[in-house]
Amino acid sequence: MICDLLHEKSLFLVLDDVWNENVWIDLVKNSIEGTTKKCRVLVTTRDISIAKKMRATYIHPVNKLSTDVGWELLCKKVFTNNNTQDMQRLKDIGMKIVEKCDGLPVAIKAIAGLLITKSQNKKDWENVLKSDAWTIKGLPEELQGALYLSYEALPSALKHCFLYCALYPRGHEFSLEDLVCHWIAEGYIEAKGNASMEDVAKSYYMELICRSFLQPNPQYADMSICTIHDLLRALAEFFAGDESFLGDPQEVQSIESMKKLRRLTVTSNRESVNIPHLHCLRSLRLWTPPSLNTQVIGNLKHLRLLFLNGGMIENIPDSIGDLVHLRLLDLEGTCIHNLPDSLGNLINLQFLLLNDCEFLHIIPKSITKLYNLRWLRLYNTPLNYVPKGIGKLEHLHYVKGLTIGNSGDDGEEGCNSEELQMLEKLSYLSVRNLEKLSDKSSSILSSKIHLRELRLCCTPNYTNEHIQQQEMDKIVQVFDELCPPPCLEKLLIDSFFGGRYPKWMLSSTSITTALQELIYLALTNCSNCPHLPQLGQLPQLKYLRIEGAAAVVSIGPEFLGIKYNGEPTEIAFPKLETLLFINMSNWEEWSLISGRRRRRQRA
Repeated sequence: MICDLLHEKSLFLVLDDVWNENVWIDLVKNSIEGTTKKCRVLVTTRDISIAKKMRATYIHPVNKLSTDVGWELLCKKVFTNNNTQDMQRLKDIGMKIVEKCDGLPVAIKAIAGLLITKSQNKKDWENVLKSDAWTIKGLPEELQGALYLSYEALPSALKHCFLYCALYPRGHEFSLEDLVCHWIAEGYIEAKGNASMEDVAKSYYMELICRSFLQPNPQYADMSICTIHDLLRALAEFFAGDESFLGDPQEVQSIESMKKLRRLTVTSNRESVNIPHLHCLRSLRLWTPPSLNTQVIGNLKHLRLLFLNGGMIENIPDSIGDLVHLRLLDLEGTCIHNLPDSLGNLINLQFLLLNDCEFLHIIPKSITKLYNLRWLRLYNTPLNYVPKGIGKLEHLHYVKGLTIGNSGDDGEEGCNSEELQMLEKLSYLSVRNLEKLSDKSSSILSSKIHLRELRLCCTPNYTNEHIQQQEMDKIVQVFDELCPPPCLEKLLIDSFFGGRYPKWMLSSTSITTALQELIYLALTNCSNCPHLPQLGQLPQLKYLRIEGAAAVVSIGPEFLGIKYNGEPTEIAFPKLETLLFINMSNWEEWSLISGRRRRRQRA
């Protein structure tokens, strides 16, 4: 396929961050050399021997940062208030600290993350400069100095959370959502005061970003996706020691060396893998994922976290109910058709993750016995219904992809709006198929004082363009009754097909009352609403995304929610940082100034 694509063409190929020369020699070299008309290859690597083995015609060593540039980088991280007086006062010590970082940006960022936690006085900075951790022995050379010092200064709980990152392959993108539930299930997180374990875990995530141990992906405004630098991942792998292993367990020569193993992530090119009986194992993850005889799972009696993902997983044995210590069960992306009733025996289960199980239509009634369940993820899983009785799970904090109503062929009733109202501790809720909800559902959401994130979804293409006015009126009435609590911070409305937005979004007064703490708002495929809500007066809104609003032809000054009296009397969008308009197929005019000063711009 590569040969056909590149035949007689010119090519500029970039291979970034190469760790193995065979990527070039065995994979693409012959195909490219034999077919392209002209080819140039640029390789980046931290190992000069790899460049030599690839027979590079020119090797350009990238210089380390000069001390002056390093100091500038440190200042950007530490002196966020741009206080030049403090910079000048601490410059002499700061330059010496930068020199110890040997011109490596990752080391400078890490030590800056440590200095952020200190007072900006000479004594604290001198303590960092003179710390014995700079000269610690027994570490690989590239991990010594600033990286180790920054790690050693982490609080104990943050160390555990950071070391957990060694369980993921190099280059992996971490999700805040995933890390929160994994850290809680591992026992790293304790609730503090009025803050839930989820809140504490999120604060740890943000602190690891602040300290430069995690690097947020700039494409995500809420910093919900991040990566880890290869050197910092190597540091985590070193300190995780023989308690964690990532790779193919069948390639380990001695099972004896794995006896202390507590966390195993399986990556393998085999079609199927065998899992040895490891008495101490607490976490098992199939990453690649190969096929696995799932019957062996019942032998791993002490498992707390179990991840079985990917299309090669087609069944879950009854013996899974024997894993009474299990805190987290992740079956996302599998091809399972059903779950055993024994699932209800997992009385300690806190996280049941079932996103993207495309063949799963029914979950057992026994799920209502999982009294300690905190998270239930069902997004993109075509369940006919969620069993009635879910309202008894009073510890639920997070529910994603919940279907309300309907019954199965087995005569079981589905979860109704009354049960949803019983879930008082919800901080995250995503509900789908809302066109099936009764319009007599007042205060389902408004009484949920802990709710921070809400996603309201109708079935995509539910009406297939032949929508009846009666259906449009009904869905508007349903949404009118779904007014969220004023503590909400993130709201997404998807595939709403009503002719107007719900009444709590219509005026500046109603929307600022209902959504006074809202930071993030996305309106996606609300295709029948010709007018956008008056969003400009949302006092905390930082991110606004409007996508697929096909009925919108013109956006006027009402979008800003500003009252004019000759001149505007208020500021619109006082804290907005990101504004996205996507796929607005009929949008023609954008007029944000009224009266004589009105100017029209073509959208």
